[in-house]
Amino acid sequence: MGRVVVNDAAVPFVARGGRVFSRQVVKSDPGLEDGEIVKVVDKKNNVLSIAEFYTAP
Repeated sequence: MGRVVVNDAAVPFVARGGRVFSRQVVKSDPGLEDGEIVKVVDKKNNVLSIAEFYTAP
């Protein structure tokens, strides 16, 4: 399962079920494809949620 790392400001929002926007992403695993299930983690690698990955158009 791939992972997406979000910035500190996004942590409480994402942990409550909010969406992740591109400006909140610090890093992501290479090779992620649209529709793939990923772990959304903070900078310390704590899992915040499991989500479906889509790139911005």
